Amino acid sequence: MESNLSVIEKLMREYDRPFYVYEESIISNKVEILLEKFPQFEFLYSIKTNPYNPIVNFILSKGFGADAASAEEVTIAEKAGLSHEKILYSSPGKTRKDIERTLDKSIIIADSYNELILINQVAKEKKLHVKVGVRINPDYTMDGGNGVSSKFGIDEETLIEQKDLFDSLTNIQIIGIHVHLRSQVLDYNILYRYYDKIFELSLFCQETMGWELEFINFGGGLGIVYSSLEDSPLDIELLSDECKKLFEKFKHKINARLIIETGRFVVCEAGKYVTHIVDIKESRGKKYLVVENGLNGFLRPSIVELLTAYTPEGSKLQGCEPLFTAKDAFEFTIAKREKSFLEKVSIVGNLCTSADIMVKDIMLPKADIGDILVISKAGSYSYSLTPVLFASHPLPLQFYVKSNEEICTE
Repeated sequence: MESNLSVIEKLMREYDRPFYVYEESIISNKVEILLEKFPQFEFLYSIKTNPYNPIVNFILSKGFGADAASAEEVTIAEKAGLSHEKILYSSPGKTRKDIERTLDKSIIIADSYNELILINQVAKEKKLHVKVGVRINPDYTMDGGNGVSSKFGIDEETLIEQKDLFDSLTNIQIIGIHVHLRSQVLDYNILYRYYDKIFELSLFCQETMGWELEFINFGGGLGIVYSSLEDSPLDIELLSDECKKLFEKFKHKINARLIIETGRFVVCEAGKYVTHIVDIKESRGKKYLVVENGLNGFLRPSIVELLTAYTPEGSKLQGCEPLFTAKDAFEFTIAKREKSFLEKVSIVGNLCTSADIMVKDIMLPKADIGDILVISKAGSYSYSLTPVLFASHPLPLQFYVKSNEEICTE
């Protein structure tokens, strides 16, 4: 494949606009890792991480199902050719319209008792008997503590109290459970213990609640390295070994599809955000590189700066996914072929707001107006999370580079 720099320069020359570029070869590598190391599991692509059609179509073509977080994402998955049992629709606050639209196109995962009743009503009106899942808020945390209050799911300890309600739902059959507590986990031991607890919860649902489970959705959590200073990569080999042991431990007790959501794992590192420098200025000893479509092109770096500005110096910021992961989450590069001396600069956007700061006081090679800026880890929670309509600037473009070097725009 052409070098990344060549592709980026060619696209900027041709379109002269900020853009995202995604590399299929990187996505393919991540997909193969999951398929090879976790053969006991099925995988759902988390469409909310990046709903760009070429990405969705490629990943689903590899046998992945879809983790849909809205009725529209169910439609995206259906248009990509998935059958209803490969689409799991899980989100809080589903409306009647959402349920009516997706009832025969996906397995709906109910997020509350009210939602269970509503799904049953809709199914009865349509004279259908449907299989659904239930999202459970377990009585534990990823770190081993007791369960906490959450907007997501049904509290585990209330299940047995509501057994009569479950039994009264004449037009739905509960065939699966869904648990998700945290994204971006890099400690294989935490994930292993979490999976073990979900297996135990599944046994409770089978033996005490009387549910005939056809699937167990373990949620997401497979993390990637954002901070070079604080993060160590998730040990995929050790997690794979522990999952094999868990499978052997429970395979004679549970006969169900074992499902993991991919989260950002397969797409984040495949994407870059590319813009160009439109002005360079100095103000009272500070140098600014002004780029086109900063905050309104790629929001997440600006969130880092906003949080840092309102946090006492030296304090550790907690992750708030998918908005914020780490202070040094993104790498900024000036796409220059010749070497140049380094200088301290701040990168700001061209919006009429002081919040439009992508990064402050970093060392970069000396830049010129017209140079190209590239930002890493823009494959997930990027374009779709950014207020691209703010101030009515032209929208960033998106490009997908296939493994055969063909470039797709949709």
